[in-house]
Amino acid sequence: MPTDPDELRAWIAALDEDDLSTSPHVVGGGLGSQLGLDGGFDRRNREIDLPDPPAQPVVLTLTIELLAATPKIWRRLSLRGDLTLDGVHTLLQAAMGWTDSHLHRFQPGSGPAWSVPYFITEFDEEEEGEEGTREEGVRLDQVLRIPGDTLTYLYDFGDGWEHRVTLESAAPLTGDNREPVCLAGARACPPEDVGGIHAHTELADWLRAGAPPDEVPEPFEDAEHAHGWLPDAYDPDAFDAGQTTATMRLWATGEHLPWHGLPEPLADLVQRLRAEGWSQVLEWLDELGARRPVALDEEDVRRAAKPWVAVLDAVGSGTKLTAAGYLPPALVQQIAQSSGVDEFWIGKANREDLTWPVLALRESTQALGLVRKAKGTLAPTARARAAAGSPRALVTAVVERLPLGKGFDAEAGWFLLLGLAAGAPVGHIDLPLALMLSDRGWRAEDGTEIDPSTARHGARPTFDALESMAGEGPALDEGLLTRLAQAALFGVDTGH
Repeated sequence: MPTDPDELRAWIAALDEDDLSTSPHVVGGGLGSQLGLDGGFDRRNREIDLPDPPAQPVVLTLTIELLAATPKIWRRLSLRGDLTLDGVHTLLQAAMGWTDSHLHRFQPGSGPAWSVPYFITEFDEEEEGEEGTREEGVRLDQVLRIPGDTLTYLYDFGDGWEHRVTLESAAPLTGDNREPVCLAGARACPPEDVGGIHAHTELADWLRAGAPPDEVPEPFEDAEHAHGWLPDAYDPDAFDAGQTTATMRLWATGEHLPWHGLPEPLADLVQRLRAEGWSQVLEWLDELGARRPVALDEEDVRRAAKPWVAVLDAVGSGTKLTAAGYLPPALVQQIAQSSGVDEFWIGKANREDLTWPVLALRESTQALGLVRKAKGTLAPTARARAAAGSPRALVTAVVERLPLGKGFDAEAGWFLLLGLAAGAPVGHIDLPLALMLSDRGWRAEDGTEIDPSTARHGARPTFDALESMAGEGPALDEGLLTRLAQAALFGVDTGH
């Protein structure tokens, strides 16, 4: 420990929170008092008192520099001041070239980490129980206000990538400067998980020297190992301001995320996967293609509407059910003929309890909100009446209600829609569904993980509705099945 007072203060400033909290000779006693640490070192994070935002929105020009990098790795950015820090985090990731694979933290200024309170994230609060000021409630122009103001941005607590963000200037926000822009910069950021700035420096120097095979830096076994681990065509000196701007704007829309464009319930489920389920869902997301409303041609619409038209035509304005709660035999036979069930069903197809495809179709029609049973009568709903006479409107009304069921069945249905929309073969979808549902924490009654049969049963209501529209058994049109699943996720193109 230094004895000179100035050197001692500098030494203490370099200590992190853990060092301080385990050093009684620093945080307590006479030395603690001399250093202004009376009462001991308080490990709790504090709320941050912030000024009100500027009266008029501004655009900020700032620099972000990766500390301790030699040569310098930096960017000059133009960002809206009314961005909240969670949005700034996204843009800094894009600008630097990180992949948002680790935790992060913002702290005002650039002082020692242990002496400055930090803004907390949703993860900090909900998973770690931390207290403090949430970053999504703080605007950039509340933290960086006058030229020279700084903000510390820490990414990946393991590798410890510390960045200093410095405000250069502020100007009025106009229609011409609202979008994020990278104005200048130099060099690529380190690859993820390289081991910290010193490991990156050794790796970058090795690449700049031509990657000599007999001087491979640790922890790589050989040059092949190193090149195989590095991102494709990685160049530590590569930088393109235009490309960085394009990446920032893409990330600002969220389109860089694997789950972008998915309905919110499915996107939430996808983000909660971790193990084998996550690996499988990534494959499906890679195969998903364009995430926009689906154009169904007239033949698609005619075929997909056929089963629902059959039921609605038979029900009419309302029909009395039998004492056992079934449709009258004549209507069962009418539905079987109109829907095509009688083409593969053996028997008279005039009793619901003996003609399960008609019963399943009627139950699907109820689950989809097209008919309602009340006081022994089955009648069309307002939803069905609104689509009357328009097969396209009817198909749209159906796919908008998918998936069917609640809880386990709903989650199985969401994952089924994703798999089918990605083109996964019907015969090979049960095992991935089981992996995802088990990953989500669902278990069988005996406590074991979900098996394919149980996954299939949960997804059955949703699959039955889709299969009714795409053809059953040997007549199944898997291409139409895929298009209908995509329509359930992204909607039907009404302009077609």
